[in-house]
Amino acid sequence: MEAFDNHIVLLGNIVSKQNTLKYFADGKAVLSLQLLTKRKWRDASGQWQEFANYFNVTVLGQQAEMLAKGAKPGLGLYVRAQLREKTLRNGNVVGVLEAQSVKLIDKASSVSWNQAHINGRLISHSALVQTINGQDLITLSINISESMEKEQLVDVKLKGATAKLIASQLTDQASGQVDVLVEGSVSSQSKKIADEFTHQYWIDGHTCVLSNLKAVEQT
Repeated sequence: MEAFDNHIVLLGNIVSKQNTLKYFADGKAVLSLQLLTKRKWRDASGQWQEFANYFNVTVLGQQAEMLAKGAKPGLGLYVRAQLREKTLRNGNVVGVLEAQSVKLIDKASSVSWNQAHINGRLISHSALVQTINGQDLITLSINISESMEKEQLVDVKLKGATAKLIASQLTDQASGQVDVLVEGSVSSQSKKIADEFTHQYWIDGHTCVLSNLKAVEQT
């Protein structure tokens, strides 16, 4: 695989109250925003359920300067971003969502988009397990780095029939380098590292395809 594909599309509402521009030592502007998206679905009893997800989005350069002029809590924001890595002051490396393009909506968005497309190389995977709800689950660790010298790992969680299918392919005496294509949504969890709060990101995969999968020849 020559070029890894890694892009996230979000549509939600700004919830951060202080959207203040900062500048790197080289003069490049940086703006950090917190974005809220919601997912609604009917449970087994037919009742509506709602889950909210919060994302820290980093906007750089001229886009940051333009967005800072109008960004206010409650306004809608469309973001096309990539998963990147950031080194904290204590040396820990965390994932961040770095915006490639943004569009401010002059009112609150009543709908949410959360789309993730990941294309990378499989580094490791868990065994197939069952959740407390009895659903099949497998977790893949995928390298999405564009550099040959450094890995950037992201976890992909597959559930249900997709998890069972991928697990059977990976345990069927597979060998060699396996490339992974995943379509799904990004999820996050707030986590405190030293004195800083950050977000831990992973991909909830809806569909998944393996390529370059080779079976070990029997002798």
